[in-house]
Amino acid sequence: MFMLNEIIANKHQEIDLKKKNQPVESLKAKVQEARAVRDFYRALSAPGISLIAEIKRKSPSKGEFRTDFDPVALGRIYSRSGARAISVLADEVFFGGGAHIVERVANDNEVHLPVMYKEFIIDPYQIYEARSVGADAVLLIVRCIDKPGMLAQMIELVHELGMNALVECFTEEDAAKAVEAGARIFGINNRDLQTFEVDLKRSEQIRSVLPKDALTVSESGLSSREDALQAEALGFDAMLVGEALLKTPDIERRVREFSGLDAAAPNKA
Repeated sequence: MFMLNEIIANKHQEIDLKKKNQPVESLKAKVQEARAVRDFYRALSAPGISLIAEIKRKSPSKGEFRTDFDPVALGRIYSRSGARAISVLADEVFFGGGAHIVERVANDNEVHLPVMYKEFIIDPYQIYEARSVGADAVLLIVRCIDKPGMLAQMIELVHELGMNALVECFTEEDAAKAVEAGARIFGINNRDLQTFEVDLKRSEQIRSVLPKDALTVSESGLSSREDALQAEALGFDAMLVGEALLKTPDIERRVREFSGLDAAAPNKA
């Protein structure tokens, strides 16, 4: 089973190679040509619990999700079925994604939702890459950014580029660091990336130490509309759902169920 430290070690090598092939100066030039930013914060602030629907090909713990994986088709389904934002995996080695996939989804003319570049970000280079391909938000995982002051600097850069940062926490200590660094949107992951075990109580525990007016997202392990309503009752503004959508035959219906647009329909795994 792949562990977070293995993913991060690979990420350092990957970024070093990217910097050689495409220097950050060229990314900054591409940023100037990127489409206008969509408001990720506003999308998650809408009434009810907002669905961030995820696009990923595989995961280290679950393997391939779909044999007919088509990221643009998924983005179009999400966009018309009630999701309020889309998360696209930018990691290629472990999750089968890529910046080029984020770019295809974010710039498709039938996708109108804010798009988040979901990656294990350890370097400002990746933030410029995210905006250069049209992303409206990025994921920042607190435990991946261990240099003093770096999290605050990255959040500031994200905001300077007009995007929003979903700052992911696994512990109360992570949450405290995120607050201190100036996070505006907090993600609480129910899955530990060291063990990949899911604990739905994680959200409730960590949510309780955040400011009451914080914009919060419950991530991983939500498998039904009932889970969504439970997260909403705990004070969450949004949920990030991937596997429960990607593994179902009728994705459009599943998105509508999670979004509360088809609440009367049975929830099938």
